[in-house]
Amino acid sequence: MLRNRLLGRMGVTPDMYENLLDIEDYAAWEQQQEILRAIDRKDFQEAQQFIKDYEEKELEEDQVKSQFCLMMKAEILKLQGADCAALDSCYETAVRLTVPEVEQLYRREKLLSVLELNTVLEYEFYRKENGASANEFAVKCRYLMRYVEKSLYDELSKAKIYPKIAYYYLRELLRRDDEMGLEDLQEAMWFCGLAVEVLRSTGRTFYLIELLEYKREILTYIIKILAENGRSQEAERYRTTLQESEELEDLLKKLYVEYGIPEYMQDCTYLYWQRWVFSIGDVLRIRRNMYGLTQQEVCDGICSAKSLGRAENKHTNMQREPLGKVLRRLGVSKEIQKTNIVTNDREVLWLRTQLAICRNNRETAKARGLLNQIKNRICLEIPENVQYIMEYEASLDLMERKITEKEFVSREEEALRCTLKRKELCDAKETYLTETEMTCIRQKIRYLDNTEKRRQINFLICFFEKIEEKNRLADYIAMYEFVMMCVTSELGNMGEYQLATELDKRILKEVLRCRRIRAVNHFVYDMLWNNKEQKACDGQQLQKDKMTDGLRLCAQISHFSKQTFYETFYLNKISQSRQPSGRGSSLQGETESSQV
Repeated sequence: MLRNRLLGRMGVTPDMYENLLDIEDYAAWEQQQEILRAIDRKDFQEAQQFIKDYEEKELEEDQVKSQFCLMMKAEILKLQGADCAALDSCYETAVRLTVPEVEQLYRREKLLSVLELNTVLEYEFYRKENGASANEFAVKCRYLMRYVEKSLYDELSKAKIYPKIAYYYLRELLRRDDEMGLEDLQEAMWFCGLAVEVLRSTGRTFYLIELLEYKREILTYIIKILAENGRSQEAERYRTTLQESEELEDLLKKLYVEYGIPEYMQDCTYLYWQRWVFSIGDVLRIRRNMYGLTQQEVCDGICSAKSLGRAENKHTNMQREPLGKVLRRLGVSKEIQKTNIVTNDREVLWLRTQLAICRNNRETAKARGLLNQIKNRICLEIPENVQYIMEYEASLDLMERKITEKEFVSREEEALRCTLKRKELCDAKETYLTETEMTCIRQKIRYLDNTEKRRQINFLICFFEKIEEKNRLADYIAMYEFVMMCVTSELGNMGEYQLATELDKRILKEVLRCRRIRAVNHFVYDMLWNNKEQKACDGQQLQKDKMTDGLRLCAQISHFSKQTFYETFYLNKISQSRQPSGRGSSLQGETESSQV
């Protein structure tokens, strides 16, 4: 938690990283997740007990952990409808643990993580609700929004907090009795637009429904004022914006209702979820068993087998140097917190995000330029980095038809072997795979023969079912979404329409629950295509209106999440007034995984 907080103050979201945790950190993380899940399902009695157990276990004075517990207690109080005085007191105690002179923040800037900024926001809000000046709160919200705009935060960090601040600010403005002038309304519209835009850039929907409702209200006022002042052309432009915003709002609300997801944000637990987390002991044990090696064989020339055994059983942590060597021998990076590129260069992480966007949108020339920049700035003696480059080059070569599908499968297999020497995975009782290894497997599945494809699909479905049994899909949502997007598409292509649709619905519900939107159009289109094909098998046709409405929904979502390739695909289908056919690789995306 301390490492993540320090990274957060430098603007780096932990969601971008795969984390290998030692015994103490992993135990603490598991307890935190229990608390978060209990609050998420509104089981407050269980959540309070989990918090109590966590506090009793973690006896050492730790401001970050204490702040976490206080914030969770405050969330419970808020959801139970506690009075503002109690919430004000709780948030004040929490904020002063790491921002003791919070009043000085507005005169002398400090480096704050998104979690701390959220604590400050809640503290200021409940101060206002408990009698402080409402106008002062609005001014502080404006300051906090400007703080985020010029901060070091990466895009995902901004997406987590900026929309929430903007929502609190707009709520304060629009519930006042005094009428706002045109200039004030346009400024409010500016902040609302910035908040929505940061969500578009990251494919998230935190507070999006709330912002779209306020956007509708603000635009309605603006149009009315412009019309009253004879500025009809300007009013018409705003009406077009209003119509587009209302369509998106209605679309999202219908999706949330259909899949039983709350339309509005319920709490701030989403800020604390940490993705793709593993125990180092589990990784050592699972990876060793995947290779069929004894502890002695793995440790030979590095350390004692006893040391590895105690680490695998979570009795003691291994020292960092021998741990790194053992992990390397098992094809895993010695970095305990890493993306799919091993680097300390923050610019490389930004380039990687841009590269994923270009690949998704089929901008191959631009993608190759970005990939070359990355190659020049990373260490290519590290197997994971070589694997990343090889996987991307194979993908771009296939897009440009420089290699055949068979050659692509061979290239992906070669990339996989950079870190994973085991040839057969499907019979492993337990599996640990890095994100890039999972990507290589996912990519090549599309071009295997049906028998081998089904074996690999079964393996991937089983992999995530084991995670689902532990009620932890949300912890691995990005890779789950990324991999299953391919799995369901290929099942449909193989004629297994019912299974594909069942999986699509299950995944889509989890994706929406995690406030992600970038892959929604894929699953909606997949179900649409399966429905059409199933009806064709039964000698029926899918209603044209239903097909058009579905395609329009997919196009709107693609537009919102800036997926230009897919938006064009769906719009072309609509304009051609024909039902989609031959999905396969024509739509199957090179979508990014959890790093974005």
